[in-house]
Amino acid sequence: MEELLVKALLKQSFDPGDVLLQQVVKPEPGHNEVVIKIHFAGICGTDMKIYDGHYHAYKNPLVLGHEFSGQVAEVGTGVQDLVIGTNVVARTIYSSCGKCESCFGGRENLCTEKTRIGFDHDGVFTEYVKVNKDQIHVLPKEIDLVTAALLEPFTVVVHALNQITIRPSDVVLVIGPGPIGLMTVLLCKAYGATVVVAGPKQDKKRLELAQKVGADLVLVSDQNNSEASLLDLTDGQGPNIVLECSGTAGGVNQGLELCRRGGQYVQIGTRSTPITVDFMKIAYKEIKVIGSIGHTKLDWDSYCSRWKSRFFTSD
Repeated sequence: MEELLVKALLKQSFDPGDVLLQQVVKPEPGHNEVVIKIHFAGICGTDMKIYDGHYHAYKNPLVLGHEFSGQVAEVGTGVQDLVIGTNVVARTIYSSCGKCESCFGGRENLCTEKTRIGFDHDGVFTEYVKVNKDQIHVLPKEIDLVTAALLEPFTVVVHALNQITIRPSDVVLVIGPGPIGLMTVLLCKAYGATVVVAGPKQDKKRLELAQKVGADLVLVSDQNNSEASLLDLTDGQGPNIVLECSGTAGGVNQGLELCRRGGQYVQIGTRSTPITVDFMKIAYKEIKVIGSIGHTKLDWDSYCSRWKSRFFTSD
């Protein structure tokens, strides 16, 4: 049988750049696998780190990308509950061991044996992608394919918020007005919280966008007295919750400095080099510090159900 060729963006080495649009063999589904025709794909910050040569934890060569939506094109043996043409998305995780403490606890994102599309398996910057059927989510009719391509980064935020308690009376500080930060604003506003967004002056346009999507206050963090309005808003106590989305040393230390006594701090942003932190700020203020990485099946299920019930939308 003659192999079919499709177009793909292929990262050919660990060097900066070195990405070419090439012809690759169209994937064929094996047992419990599904081939999805890609309709829309998003560019993640990690994709850019791979492109720039700053991130090497992936197979090489590699078809990039892991944020997408599409339709079922082919199914392998053992797949009986998916119809050709069904609108779907899939989680980044391709497989996990299913045997470790993390997997048994529903935290497959922490499995040391997990593999991921766009990292360990070819990703979605192509015409077709092959995924494990257990990682697929059928889209409710309320979610169109364009919007669905944003589900993966949204669930990163959902995962972070599922680990803390947010009340309508809370003041939430979001540090870093990038895509994840803006999505964090949307979801925190859906909980009824007052949301403040901080970012450097170089992010002026993003800070303006943060206001458009619902931020109650924006702070230019590298200007003098930028934090005064936040302290005024909170009667000098600081925010109840800090969601750090920048992954920068300045953002991390600013967040811990501003977080109120007994507050909650979640680290969402990541970087490849260590950050020095004054842990005495955490101890003396009894700040609850939580790390957050990726997402789980539970996060996807809860997000799709909330969207379906119109708890929030991405308009």
